[in-house]
Amino acid sequence: MDTNFVVAQIFGVLGVIASVCSMQFKKRKQIFIALLLLNLFSALNFVFLGSMASAYVCFFAVFEMLINYLFERKKKRVLLVVVLIYVAVNIALGAISFTGPLDVIPIVCALIFCATLLTKNEQNIRWLMLLNQSLWLVFDLTVGAYFFAVSNVLTIISTAIALYRFSKKKK
Repeated sequence: MDTNFVVAQIFGVLGVIASVCSMQFKKRKQIFIALLLLNLFSALNFVFLGSMASAYVCFFAVFEMLINYLFERKKKRVLLVVVLIYVAVNIALGAISFTGPLDVIPIVCALIFCATLLTKNEQNIRWLMLLNQSLWLVFDLTVGAYFFAVSNVLTIISTAIALYRFSKKKK
């Protein structure tokens, strides 16, 4: 078995843990820490699988989260110009590393993730992540990121449970 494939799957297992846990946290900050780890593990997984378009998108998502964290720490809203830079960089990364129609999925997921970072309501974050994970599932199955495909399914289930659980508490 190829060493790169094995290493990729190890990062996949770590990503499964971060992904499933992320949606069960109550606070936005906790959700985002888990998502930061998920994106880091995802990026490394894709590097070892040779899927650089998705790796770039995930590495940039880690950078986005760190920038957003700095804004939140200072209790400031992320500036529109920063959001526009996120969008432009994600599209540029996708265009630079584009090899075929499948590479559109990571770009769309990156743009959904931008919206997730700007969302203050935890339930809306969960809805966006449900869409995001559904798209990643298609991509992961296609490129052979099998642990991340499992992660996508488990995160979709975890997100559905969290949506129900946290909406039930509000009623």
